[in-house]
Amino acid sequence: MFRQKLLTSLTGGTDRPAVVDDLGPVSYNSLDLWSDRIATVLSDRDEALEEVRTALLLPNSAAWLAGYLGALKSGAVVAPLNAALTRAEIAKVLTGAGPRHLLTAPERADEMTALCQELRLRTRVHALDPAARSGLPPAPAGPGPRLPAARNRAPQDPCLIMHTSGSTGACKGVVQSEQSLHLATGIWHRRHRLPEDVVAVPLPMAHTYGHLAAVSTLLAGATLVVSASCGPEQWARLLQSHGATVVEAVPTLYARMLRTPLLRQHSTPALPQLRRCISGGQAAPQALRTQWQQRTGVALLQSWGMTELSGAGLCAAEDLPRCLDSVGPPVPGLEVKVMDPTDQEREIPRGQEGELWVRGPQVAIGYRNSSRRLQPTADREGWLHTGDLATRDAHGCVRIVGRSKDAIMTGGYTIQPGEVEEALRSHSAVRDVAVLGRPDPDRGEVPHALVVLDSPRAPSSEELIEHCRTLLARYKVPRTIDFVDHLPLSPVGKLDRPALRRTFADSAEQTG
Repeated sequence: MFRQKLLTSLTGGTDRPAVVDDLGPVSYNSLDLWSDRIATVLSDRDEALEEVRTALLLPNSAAWLAGYLGALKSGAVVAPLNAALTRAEIAKVLTGAGPRHLLTAPERADEMTALCQELRLRTRVHALDPAARSGLPPAPAGPGPRLPAARNRAPQDPCLIMHTSGSTGACKGVVQSEQSLHLATGIWHRRHRLPEDVVAVPLPMAHTYGHLAAVSTLLAGATLVVSASCGPEQWARLLQSHGATVVEAVPTLYARMLRTPLLRQHSTPALPQLRRCISGGQAAPQALRTQWQQRTGVALLQSWGMTELSGAGLCAAEDLPRCLDSVGPPVPGLEVKVMDPTDQEREIPRGQEGELWVRGPQVAIGYRNSSRRLQPTADREGWLHTGDLATRDAHGCVRIVGRSKDAIMTGGYTIQPGEVEEALRSHSAVRDVAVLGRPDPDRGEVPHALVVLDSPRAPSSEELIEHCRTLLARYKVPRTIDFVDHLPLSPVGKLDRPALRRTFADSAEQTG
């Protein structure tokens, strides 16, 4: 399955660069040896242990890949954490995942050790230095363990726990199986990779889309280009200097790269080595796709996916020009249908808007809650209710037109309003709060807060935003805040989000 297929792709022992990061290239052979050394340290010699989980908290780098591959070789279920998360967010993930090991950068090792002690977790923290290119200290003397990765694995065995915010704002661990990852990455590397490719991935590899793009590159024997930076000018230079042939990014970065001198000043197509550019995370506007193709000569293909699918479920293709204005047809093996959001027994006719449902072996096996038990991701018939509003045309091409859920999509990230609201409510002057997405030309949407105060000392919006910065990753922090006297409530006393959007949409847009 997935684990064995990926690890086998490393064993050719070639000197071809597997990954190029901010410190330079690392070959397939070196990456294989480096991850072997890490696996030896992580492997538990007691094979009677129940499922072993290893968390990974590192910036994008060759070290991230070495740690990830080493954890897979050790037989662990891997739980990647986005390096942009705050300490409070990391604490939630660690509490839910309960990892036996945590790989992190040297500068965070003491902090993470203290956090694990505070949470009463029996987690061993290992410092993995990206600059050392050699990984962890040598394992204890004696024969090394037989790596469990060599054993056969069942299709539904857990492999990764990718964390995403649920509809209530609570962090949920999506358990991706050997089968779902095998299918998702296999489809992607066969469709979008060649062995000679140089693939630029300006996405966090701890994110499902970034993981899909990175692993698909290794499966193809191609070269991956990553960086701890997300600056558009740097990425434009990296595309040129490394001769990138494939790019996978969110629309926000494509738009920002178009404003860099490299792509703005060329009268002929810039970056002539490019052959494929894919966009995911949120819809890419028509104007952006047109401008990108004019500047580079390469179509910007849209895709759609979910953490619950271990990657993409829909993707446009150059050989299907009628689908280029959509997120394309479903990938092989995935069924889709569009259902009436108000009547879950009724399928919507082609061309009309409804909620997108998907079903197939790619669907993750479940959510791991705080008790570490699995909750199903799909209904009894295997359908995953995505919460996205979509239409499907006569050719089977799907267009995402909105969301029935309340998630905010910003620069390819998903933000649940409840998580931001919880952070704002922790301020002593806040009585009530609601968060919604405000349209933004650069990031698609940004979080906008409506706050009801409960204090004679009225804090400024800047003070509340700074308060959120201590609790939330940067992309989740509200960009703007309006102070209001009250929030609309439903008859049962809950926040009426549809009424909120109708009543306060003008305020949110004018603030931007």
